Amino acid sequence: MTTQIRRFNELGIEKFRNMLHQIIDGDIEDIPQSFLTDAYSCEIIRADVSLEQKVFESKEEMIKYLVNKIAGFLNSTLLYDKGTWTWLAAYYFDSICPKSKGGKRIVREESKYILNPEEWNKYYRHLLASPVRLYRDLGEWSKIYLAGKPDVPGDLFEQLASRQEIAACKGVIEAATILYWNDADKKIKRGVRNKDGAGVLEGF
Repeated sequence: MTTQIRRFNELGIEKFRNMLHQIIDGDIEDIPQSFLTDAYSCEIIRADVSLEQKVFESKEEMIKYLVNKIAGFLNSTLLYDKGTWTWLAAYYFDSICPKSKGGKRIVREESKYILNPEEWNKYYRHLLASPVRLYRDLGEWSKIYLAGKPDVPGDLFEQLASRQEIAACKGVIEAATILYWNDADKKIKRGVRNKDGAGVLEGF
């Protein structure tokens, strides 16, 4: 499926919230495709920008794809737009809430899918808006944030992104990247994710 980028209105956000609960309860398995283009629930925000609905294998691939698509209008207003990021979460639900081998989805806390722009301690948890903002602000230095699968923030992301004073501070992130990023393997060094291990970010 390919369609123009949209944003949910309040009705669409509430319907999506209900669908998340229905998935948790086992009443439905997927977000209906018709819901993603329903004129009563959402509106087109850029007729000249179309997005391919595909499943991304890595967070880096997904975030760079999105930024490339929306670079021309990626401003502060868009970054904190609840309707847009919630629609994008629904559109890419198979990437950020994939089915297990048994066909079941593990729906996590609501803030990972429905953006809460008013509260920083919830904003950073969104699986799309937060890494897109960090990639925009940090460029290639954001690779420490973009490691892993699209649906898994990771402990390192939680420790850095949850602290507003350092989340987008290039000096701190450069230091963290040097200390904790394995450039040869293109992933975070072993032990850093372990909250009880010596690699945890105690110095920041």
